[in-house]
Amino acid sequence: MPIPVTTFATRRQALARLALTAAAPLASSALFAQGKWPSKPIKLVVPFAAGVSPDVVARIVAEPLGRALGQPLLVDNRAGAAGIIGAEVAAKSPGDGYTLFMTVNSIMGINPNVYTRLPYDTFRDFAPVTQVALVPYVLVTGPNQPDTSLKDLLARAKAKPGAVEYGSLGVGSGPHVVMEMMNNMAGVKMVHVPYKGSPLTDVMAGQVPLAFEPATTAIPLVKSGKLRALAVTSPKRSAALPEVPAVAELLPGYDGDGWQGFYVPAATPQPIVARFNEEIVKVLRLPDVQRKLVELGLQPVGNSVEEFSRISRSEYEKWSRIAKANHIRIDS
Repeated sequence: MPIPVTTFATRRQALARLALTAAAPLASSALFAQGKWPSKPIKLVVPFAAGVSPDVVARIVAEPLGRALGQPLLVDNRAGAAGIIGAEVAAKSPGDGYTLFMTVNSIMGINPNVYTRLPYDTFRDFAPVTQVALVPYVLVTGPNQPDTSLKDLLARAKAKPGAVEYGSLGVGSGPHVVMEMMNNMAGVKMVHVPYKGSPLTDVMAGQVPLAFEPATTAIPLVKSGKLRALAVTSPKRSAALPEVPAVAELLPGYDGDGWQGFYVPAATPQPIVARFNEEIVKVLRLPDVQRKLVELGLQPVGNSVEEFSRISRSEYEKWSRIAKANHIRIDS
């Protein structure tokens, strides 16, 4: 049987695409070697609205990073759909060194294990640059709720299975999966009440008793007395809330911190990835930048490409186990 002409055409197209894919990094590397990169502003995709924690951190880093690179970084906010919209924009951007993606662990490690379909793949479409900061969650309750400690809460939840409720940002969100990980390790079952936005207003009003909330927003409310903090997700206590125990003090090995980090499109040449890493790590070591991040309740990091790659894979596998164990799945 003769092979259809379209098969040859398809093969020619595939070969042409392969040639272009192979040539692009070489061409970009040549430009980099000649000192021509960057020669224009760099797009910084942030998959959240202006003013929320990852956006604030991106802007803190962007200004000194732009000075170091000799070109400004232009923040492009692409909010919506649990970060999926922004992730797709970044994934489909050219790997020419002019797109940087500021993202969080829920987008890179949790979403792929929760959504049945996504328009991006963490490992196929992106190359890690560096982890920017750890983002602890704080387990908060209303000031008039009965639990004054994590020990009391877990004892009550164990004595009355299914009687304790908690709110979250929605099914598969960071606060949801870190709570389920705590439930699994403690051997308790609390009832999930998913919200379309933050449950904090209802927690403060006593409508729902509990929630895990990022430290950035939780700490000011705890310090003002509007919320009571029961625990933090970090392996150790937070310097911002030294009197609040870590979950790990009762459940050894527990680590539910979120994180923020930079990636680039996968085709970005390695020399450019290395330069991004070098300059961002330097920025994260600046005293003023560290002070601003700590004031937000974050822990500055700034690690190597290799270390961040290892963390990305480890986090992906951790949340895969939690999602499967708790049957957390979103049809998409």
